Amino acid sequence: MMLRKSLIAAVACLSMASALSAQQATDSVYTVEVKDASKYRVETNLFGANWFAGIGAGAQMYFGDHDKQMRLVDRITPNFEAYFGKWFTPGLGVRIGINGYKLTGASAYTGHTTRNPNLNKGWYSGFIKDWNPATQTGKVDPYATKKVGYTVYATEMEYLHGHADVLFNVTQMVCGYNEDRFYSFIPYAGLGFATSLDRASTTGRYSHEVTGSIGLLNRFRINRAWDINLDVRGAYVGDHFDQEDVSASASGVPYSTSGRWGEGILSASLGVSYNFPKRGWDRSTITTIRVNDNVLTDLRSRLSDLESQNSDLRRQLEEALTREVTPENVACGMPLLVTFPIDRWILSNKDRVNLGFLAEALKANPKLVYTVSGYADKGTGSVKRNIFLARKRAEVVYNCLVKEFGVSESQLKKESHGGVANMYYNDPRCSRSVLTKVAE
Repeated sequence: MMLRKSLIAAVACLSMASALSAQQATDSVYTVEVKDASKYRVETNLFGANWFAGIGAGAQMYFGDHDKQMRLVDRITPNFEAYFGKWFTPGLGVRIGINGYKLTGASAYTGHTTRNPNLNKGWYSGFIKDWNPATQTGKVDPYATKKVGYTVYATEMEYLHGHADVLFNVTQMVCGYNEDRFYSFIPYAGLGFATSLDRASTTGRYSHEVTGSIGLLNRFRINRAWDINLDVRGAYVGDHFDQEDVSASASGVPYSTSGRWGEGILSASLGVSYNFPKRGWDRSTITTIRVNDNVLTDLRSRLSDLESQNSDLRRQLEEALTREVTPENVACGMPLLVTFPIDRWILSNKDRVNLGFLAEALKANPKLVYTVSGYADKGTGSVKRNIFLARKRAEVVYNCLVKEFGVSESQLKKESHGGVANMYYNDPRCSRSVLTKVAE
């Protein structure tokens, strides 16, 4: 059992030493070259990276039922926007924003009397400026009225448009990632919701419509923190948004009078955006490890030697596992501790049995030499008495092995140490003893 444990410990120590030696050799000889990987590959960032926010101002134009009859300059109104978003990759991002302010247009006679016989075709509808319900009149657009030959009223609506957009940085996708690229071509698509901030003058109702948008964000990079953006957006809204498609019967009940599929808002704004830290992406890298040929040869040689040693140890371990267990091969290397009562040097029968096993192992191994060492407890008795006790205890063990069990005197060495401090477990009883072990 003891031999098996010793061999297992030796194998473990040798393996650990081998691993450490290999690691030290490797650390001292390899070189690392780091190269940028493909320009289309980057490392994924945490959720808190690559956020941005921006503002912008510009112009917008509404495309309603009769707006084309107006002068172009009268259709253009200011547009303001604000937004924030995040880039998930260099080519894909999202943003949420809001834009709007005021839309102008024209309201004219629809003429769809065949759709409802109760329709009063003399009424107009929508966000007509300066509308007087009593006279059913408002602010006339003189240019449009002259152009078509009948009365056209001017309309004006304040509104807000909230939207969520998915951004596609085509430049980064096609040309590869470059954080410092000056211009980026970024088309986008989104959904939103538009609402009027005032009521229509003819119906007294607010307008609410779901929208769909497509657009192009032109990004010009100043530095990694700031960009200048030219944003062009086209938003689709339902035909009811400007409420010009709503007329009324003589009873005052609203009727839809238009057959158009919808209307739109075209806007363009110029603004700036700020990119919050952490900005950009880390490049993916390729690591190359190169080792000199002579170092590889040395490592292979060491590995071969270690494999040979491991094979030899495995063989010894297998032999130890199959070896017959006898008193001789168990006890031949094991020390034996014989203890005595205080101020005594008489052997007990139990101690004689153990000494008998030791004697058989010694006689089976004639070259094996043991030392018989006597001790006394320093904490009790005088120095002179302890010297006497240590000597007597060594003598009785020595005599038992030689005279009673026939061990050759050439295989034994006798010595005594007098009184000693506690040798084992801080227990003075273990110091009143004789220790027999292989001689050094």
